[in-house]
Amino acid sequence: MKRLPGTALLRAGRGLALPILLLLSAALALENIEATPLASLRNAQFDRYQRQMPRQRDNEPVIVVGIDSQSLSAHGQWPWSRELLAELTKKILAGQPLALGIDIVFAEPDRYSPGILGEKLAGLPRNILAKLPEPDNVFAEALGDGPTVLAVVGLANPLPGSRPPHKPLALLAGGDLARQPIARFPSAVVSRPMLEKAASGEGFINASPDALRSSSERGVLRRVPTLAFIDQQPFLPLSLEMLRLALGSEGQTVPEFGRHGMSGLRIGDYRLPTQGNGDLLIHYGKASSHYYLSAADVLAGVHAPEIFRSRFVILGFNSTGLQDSIVTPLGEIVPGVDIHVQVIESMLSGAALQRPYWLPRLELAALLLGGLLLIVAVPALRPRLAVLSYSGLATLLIGGGYLAFYSGQWLFDGPSLSLLLSPVFVSLLGSTLIEADAKRRQAERELQDSREAAARTAGELDAARRIQMGLLPDPQALFAEENRFAVAALLEPALAVGGDYYDCFMLDEDRLCVVIGDVSGKGIPASLFMAISKTLTGTLTRLESDLGQAIRDVERELNRENPEYLFVTAFVAVLDAASGQLNFVCAGHDAPLLVRRGTISKVATQTHGGPPLCATDSYPYRADQMQLEPGDLLCLFTDGVTEASDGQSLFGGERLAAALLRHREKAPPDLLAALRDDVRDFEAGHPAADDLTLLMLNYCGQPAKTAKNGAL
Repeated sequence: MKRLPGTALLRAGRGLALPILLLLSAALALENIEATPLASLRNAQFDRYQRQMPRQRDNEPVIVVGIDSQSLSAHGQWPWSRELLAELTKKILAGQPLALGIDIVFAEPDRYSPGILGEKLAGLPRNILAKLPEPDNVFAEALGDGPTVLAVVGLANPLPGSRPPHKPLALLAGGDLARQPIARFPSAVVSRPMLEKAASGEGFINASPDALRSSSERGVLRRVPTLAFIDQQPFLPLSLEMLRLALGSEGQTVPEFGRHGMSGLRIGDYRLPTQGNGDLLIHYGKASSHYYLSAADVLAGVHAPEIFRSRFVILGFNSTGLQDSIVTPLGEIVPGVDIHVQVIESMLSGAALQRPYWLPRLELAALLLGGLLLIVAVPALRPRLAVLSYSGLATLLIGGGYLAFYSGQWLFDGPSLSLLLSPVFVSLLGSTLIEADAKRRQAERELQDSREAAARTAGELDAARRIQMGLLPDPQALFAEENRFAVAALLEPALAVGGDYYDCFMLDEDRLCVVIGDVSGKGIPASLFMAISKTLTGTLTRLESDLGQAIRDVERELNRENPEYLFVTAFVAVLDAASGQLNFVCAGHDAPLLVRRGTISKVATQTHGGPPLCATDSYPYRADQMQLEPGDLLCLFTDGVTEASDGQSLFGGERLAAALLRHREKAPPDLLAALRDDVRDFEAGHPAADDLTLLMLNYCGQPAKTAKNGAL
């Protein structure tokens, strides 16, 4: 049969070549996952972890003062005068917050400064302009009243007007930063110099250049840098710079480095794990509006200054058209200022997502191990179990990802591994199904051959059964004219053929010979030995007048060729129909039952009884005698009667004797049928343990002779 090309590919290398090739391809794809569509699938799964297990936000250490629609309505459009911002700053700082971060860059002069007003309003008297305060100076003075941090926007490419910030980290311990793969910006957009000088610190507010260029992020902000260089100077993000200032002298910043880049950032006693490039994988909590205050309410004194005490305060935009909207992995759209809140909360709680350098290696090892397990297990399993094994492996990988996230916020990519293993499994399953189909076809051919052989054997057994049963005489037909005695016999093999037999024939006009035997074993060997035993018994009892000698001759002949060492139990009797004398030899057989005048007894076989024929060599069998009376009923049987079982007990001799007495008034053929039915009813559907054979001899006695011409 010609195989299809695809089948040949699946069967190549005993069906293992293609799965191994696919597994190696899967490992290569996993190593370069960022260049494949699986990167989006992986990020989506990591986002799903967060949606199902977001970070718990137990307290609110940060307050956001938002320049919202209410504020714009109350104080006019943006940009506001720096004097108004100075007033807002003073009201916040009056509450003594831990730090005030301003998520706004003031790169241009205030539009209400005297210089700008003089240019726009040329008619204004110079003496009046000279009396006007400089708004930037007023704002700078307010910034100097407390711990304040101004925003810096890092630029991937220098722009006109951009320049480095003036307040980098003064002291940064922990390794040679110049050679570390952390975010770097050539320049930045910063606030005016007098504002920078007045503020306590500066922090950047944008993502790293790599994150901005990454297509796999798809507009979702999953990471922010915890440390960046701007023109070779180190800076913290706005949020962490606020924390550093709040800790004061205890806020020493220590980036932790290892062989694979940055591993964490420590500020005082607080620490966050990071990626090798210094990025923080934010574990987001659900968005909340509880910590948002309107700048208009703060300016109006709606909130007492004490609300800001011992808390971080961030001033930023919270109005449509001004705010930068961020999409989080939780699927929420939040103002950009909210990211600073999430970072501060993460640092204070030490909660961050973790994907260290060794985790991709662990995923690769899991992929290879899972693939090898499939390659070993699937060909050895049935298709249904093979599907269950892959489903179990996929469940284990995906469930392992959830467990890893739950236990330590580890980002293990189980779904990608399951997806990469699916082609390996499909190829193995295809090969298994092809192999199973080939085996099924072979099994069908073998089954057909066995059916044909069974049919031939059944036909042969049926023929053997017919031959075996044909060897047995029909007593009713043979002795139809006999009135001195009546004989009936029945044989039912447990299998198609068996080892039981019976015989009945006349030795002369007055002598009747009856035989019953049971060959050891069942089936064809026993049936062949049975045929030989019956033939020899019938022949030698006819030739030898001494019944004991005849049985000795039978045993000698049977022992002559008996390679299987079979033996046979037998009861052979010769009845003188004229006198009722019964000569018999019992060769290891069950003693017949005698029914006489309503009582039942066993025929005494102990005197000259011997072992089964062929059980010993040259046993001197001798005949016993007994006298039958008219009306006596002799029941010969094999152990297929007494050893019939209902699954718990045997029919036994007592039940046979009771049944024989119960049905003794019936004619021998009817009596046989009744006994057979009692045995089968007792078996209650259980299969016969042995052949069932019964022979009934009813001695009627010598009838009175009639005179000639009818005279007595």
